Amino acid sequence: MAASPLSSNALTRDDRRFGFRLTAPAGILLAVLLLVPTTLTILYSLHDVPANGRSLGPFVGLENYTIVLGSSVFWRSAWVTFLFSVGFVVLSTLIGLAMALLLNQPFIGRGLARALLIIPWATPWLMIGILWKWFADGSVGGLNAVLLMLGATTDYHDFLSDPNSALAITIVAAVWRQASFAGILLLAGLQTLPGDLNEAASLDGANLWQRFRNITLPWLRPALVTVTVLNVIYAFLQFDVIFAMTQGGPGDATQVLSILIYRQLFGVTQIGLGSALAVILGFVALAGGLITVKLLYARGSQPA
Repeated sequence: MAASPLSSNALTRDDRRFGFRLTAPAGILLAVLLLVPTTLTILYSLHDVPANGRSLGPFVGLENYTIVLGSSVFWRSAWVTFLFSVGFVVLSTLIGLAMALLLNQPFIGRGLARALLIIPWATPWLMIGILWKWFADGSVGGLNAVLLMLGATTDYHDFLSDPNSALAITIVAAVWRQASFAGILLLAGLQTLPGDLNEAASLDGANLWQRFRNITLPWLRPALVTVTVLNVIYAFLQFDVIFAMTQGGPGDATQVLSILIYRQLFGVTQIGLGSALAVILGFVALAGGLITVKLLYARGSQPA
């Protein structure tokens, strides 16, 4: 019996060489853009790099990591990063899911609403930070005007200068953009859900919550895993919005790890310590994404 042309055993040496030539440009590009900077960062983290960065400097091993992990500034920044990440991931995912469910229903102007959903996602992160900094400004910001109209406050308040509210405002600003991205991906997943399933369940007496829990949610699980993992990674690596709005202030109220890395590298030119922080943050973001995938798929494999 002849081997199937799709069988891996049927691939000739020329086929493999041709496939390698097709993937080689992308592989080289990834190596240049990812592997080289990552390797250099790890090397810098193991050396006492001089401020001019012209050489690696003396090898210090894990000393930079020991200094970082023993610093109260690091743990304070890690806690702020954790709080930001939890708020960012939970709100972005839930609001995105709610928007996707709403925009999947028939109503007048649905096409326009779907088009408007793209605007926050298409806006650069840095621009989002600048817009929300103006919006939350304590003197002329629109947020205070809205709160005054609603009677929620009696005077203008500078939210970004208040340590008790600055982090919350930066979370809302970042969520405003990311929720639209989550909504777009989840809406695409809902478009593939056959309408017959919900109709049959409705005829069998299932209510709205039962149809959502037993039909819609399981169908959206792959999309939800993708959205949640991306949200986790974006949360840990977020820099642009926070830097544009507060630059980590007031004090260290919004100093997430990415801001701390920036200050170490470009503020006090501690290249070795900043690189060690970057390596730690990279591992934390990777671990967060992998743990999220494992938890969501493990939960999804359990019987209802």
